[in-house]
This record gives sequence, C-alpha cells and structure tokens, in this order.
Amino acid sequence: MGHFIQKLFFALGGFARWIYFMFLNVVFDRNYEKNIGYYLFEEELQDNSGLDSNKKNFVLGIFVFILIIMAIEYFE
Repeated sequence: MGHFIQKLFFALGGFARWIYFMFLNVVFDRNYEKNIGYYLFEEELQDNSGLDSNKKNFVLGIFVFILIIMAIEYFE
C-alpha cells in the first residue's frame, strides 16, 4: 500500500510541474518541454540543488495533496 501512495504523490507532483511549465510556456513564451510523460516518467537526473526529479515530484505531490484536502474542507 505504501508503494501505491508514493506513486500517487509522484504523479501529483509530476502533473503539477507539467501545469506550471505549460503556464510558463504560454504566459512568458518560454521553451520548456510540453510532453506530460517527461514530467511523470523522466530520468532521475540530479540538478544543482541536489534534488532529482522523483524527489521534486514527491515533495510537490505532498504539497498539492495538502492543498486539495484544504480546498475540500474550505468548500464543504
């Protein structure tokens, strides 16, 4: 069950990162990757901050999950 929850957070974080970079592409005319698979299944490359893509997706996924729970509570 823990593996499923971890993958859920990875997917939520990857989806949130994809939405963020699509927003940057549209608003600021940037040239980031447009394929959602890139953010969901990208290689584990480490950047200058020491975080790889899975760690970024996991942390962002937890944050998005908490925001969803807070939104459900607020609009209930």
